[in-house]
Amino acid sequence: MIRSLNPYSLWGAWGISLTNTANHPASRTMEWNKVSLLGLGLLGGSLGKSLIAGNHAKRVAGFVRRNERIHEALHAGVAHEASMNLEEVVRDADLVVLCTPVLKMLPVTEAMQSYLKPGALVTDVGSVKGPLVQLLEPLIAKANATYIGSHPMAGSEQQGLAHARSDLFQGATCVVTPTQNSPEKAIGKIQHLWRQVEGIPELMDAKEHDIRVARCSHLPHVTATMLADWILAPEHGDQQAKLCSTGFKDTTRVASGSPEMWCDILASNKIALLNSLDSFEEQCQKVRKWIHEEDDAALYQWLKEGKSKRDSWLKTFNKRRLDQDVK
Repeated sequence: MIRSLNPYSLWGAWGISLTNTANHPASRTMEWNKVSLLGLGLLGGSLGKSLIAGNHAKRVAGFVRRNERIHEALHAGVAHEASMNLEEVVRDADLVVLCTPVLKMLPVTEAMQSYLKPGALVTDVGSVKGPLVQLLEPLIAKANATYIGSHPMAGSEQQGLAHARSDLFQGATCVVTPTQNSPEKAIGKIQHLWRQVEGIPELMDAKEHDIRVARCSHLPHVTATMLADWILAPEHGDQQAKLCSTGFKDTTRVASGSPEMWCDILASNKIALLNSLDSFEEQCQKVRKWIHEEDDAALYQWLKEGKSKRDSWLKTFNKRRLDQDVK
């Protein structure tokens, strides 16, 4: 049985006034009758919290795997109703968002396919798009529904419902990966979803997405984990850890992410990640050569260019976030 709370009884707990919410330009109308979130971790929970806070959906329903999660979800304000019954959660939904680990999305889709109402939209928050688009688009089309992939470039090494927050997607690039089969109206609705939670939608081919995130997200996670695992190896002794300070902390932050989630991501983006690792190894060999040959000029120029590129990116990144906050 699905359990729910009256959403208006929670406004005070969230620190939101009914008057302020009603006057918010982006939330004068509830544009989704029902949104179903299949998985209420960091991303699913944050999406639900943001949709509710912005008054963008009459009902947000959450699918959870454990009974105790139902109570947690309702009192955290990430859903109006929650259940372990997939049919109850998916039934009558205008929009279904897959928020599980990547490798669980296909079996979940197969399980909920027959519950989709005709004309429903399905998207996801997975970090890999190519395999999902290839598998899920035809499967969901058989139910007379439409799948269009998404990947919000937002998250944290902190996982789970307890860390969900309504501003997680604010100023974040939210990739949308339509295909030649995607109706224009459906593409527009998925883009609008991410604008509703203050993200910035970016249309991209699924394969190109996977190549780019392999470089900027998956490879950095691999290198952060390699550094943490090697530097803090027991054979280096207790004093090694005492010397690790803010630089080590910042460089390895993402290594604290969920091993289950990241194992799925790395396995799902195998080819693009291997290509990125090959290119990274070439860069390592180049730096090794400069150091070995005492080529200080080349080393200095490399460090200078790296600093310049990151400083420029950071300025743009911060401006984008600030601009979205002003809106």
